[in-house]
Amino acid sequence: MYSFYVFEGSFHQGGGGWEDIEVSSSLSEIKEAAVDYIRLGNWADSRDDFVVRVYQEGKLAVEEDLYPFLQVKVSGLTTISFEGNGKPRGGVPEPGSEYEEGWREYEEDQTEYELEDRREWVEFFLIHGFAETATESPGDIEVTIDWPRLALPELTQPVLPEGKGVFVRQGERGERGERWKDAVAVEGEIGPDDDPEELFEERGRYFTYGYNSMFL
Repeated sequence: MYSFYVFEGSFHQGGGGWEDIEVSSSLSEIKEAAVDYIRLGNWADSRDDFVVRVYQEGKLAVEEDLYPFLQVKVSGLTTISFEGNGKPRGGVPEPGSEYEEGWREYEEDQTEYELEDRREWVEFFLIHGFAETATESPGDIEVTIDWPRLALPELTQPVLPEGKGVFVRQGERGERGERWKDAVAVEGEIGPDDDPEELFEERGRYFTYGYNSMFL
């Protein structure tokens, strides 16, 4: 079985959600996918998954939450960092920035809610302003991930070649998504009308090399 990297950017809520998955034997492609996921506005809430995984010869060897290694800088705001659960910190409007008016509106809105229901400014911005900024001014968003501190291992041979697919076994969905397990190579093609779980008689997902996107 092959070795490969996986980037997952996903959001699960109730019975729905969406997933952006990049499967590659190139770490540089995984890094690019993770940065694009943020800069293109797919992420705008602290409840999603932002994860990198390393499979060595089909075995899940490493699974790391990227949030503790992530910093986001939007022009006009202080740097946004994240706790391990994705909860953001920082992102306060800088003096004279275009976000000062939004800050004032945010403070006024907070007077309408009880203290325990109040949302911190940065979460308010991420939900109400980040996606708009990503659409209109993506160049204003700087994304930094501390990959050296992550120290992901190099892949052992053989690595997953382009054009190949993999079936990843998965357990029951937990609080922050589904628990990923080992993977098997798929030598033939799986058509759009085929059910991979029926073909493999096991719960899991089929991914092709490269970008995979799905709504749940």
